[in-house]
Amino acid sequence: MFNNKLYNWPSLKKENSIILNEVVENWKVLLNNNLPENDYHEFIKEHAGFFFSGFNCYLTLSKLKLGSEYETDFINIRDERSNGIIYEFIEIEKPSSKLFNKYGTPAKDFNNALQQIRDWKRFLIDNKSWLRKLLPSQTTRVLHDEGVCFTIIIGRRSDNHLEIEKRNQIASEMGIKIRSFDYLTDLIKKREFYPFACLDSEKGDFVENQMENPFYKAIGDSKWKEFCLKKFNWTHFYKNNCEQILEMREHNDLIKKWKFIGEK
Repeated sequence: MFNNKLYNWPSLKKENSIILNEVVENWKVLLNNNLPENDYHEFIKEHAGFFFSGFNCYLTLSKLKLGSEYETDFINIRDERSNGIIYEFIEIEKPSSKLFNKYGTPAKDFNNALQQIRDWKRFLIDNKSWLRKLLPSQTTRVLHDEGVCFTIIIGRRSDNHLEIEKRNQIASEMGIKIRSFDYLTDLIKKREFYPFACLDSEKGDFVENQMENPFYKAIGDSKWKEFCLKKFNWTHFYKNNCEQILEMREHNDLIKKWKFIGEK
């Protein structure tokens, strides 16, 4: 956490736009190179606050282990206030990955991602006590429930209408979302920055201001599990746990380039 000071996060669109532009340009360079999946994972992990933060999400988990068999890429924690938490499981492949092969069936990487989602769902269904302990919310239902949802990020944006229809059919049948890496680019470019979070918290402006800090990184498996040992309040998650969340979060090195313009 910073000094007890209010920061002008909206300046990232103007006075401090060089920082946001650097994130976007570095991301585009990655997308245009055929790199290992882990390179994309690390970039997203380091810039989770730029990709995923919003009105109801201020914390992302990286590589949470599901028992000893499976490991997620990311989980976004979305606060639905009195309705509890929605955990968005995200499986990423590579920008170069194809959705379908020449025979029109799911290509290798896409098929692997679909199977990963099936495996995660089966694990959560079969391990309700694990789910209650490490992903607590209003319910332990996995199928046909909004307490958990699943997203695959794979490939680049396509204008092949037949391919898009087939992708959307698979997404509908499995009850998941399937997005391209260009979708993540859109998230950064359209990202809005606010001076305060909307928590209705009694902790004061400083905490609300720091919750909006977009430089936070995704946290790892051990930090999240340590936090869960405290049996946190999952209703109004960010309001009731804001100080502990700020202590858990770490910031990427871009924060060092912040120009102190217009702080209150």
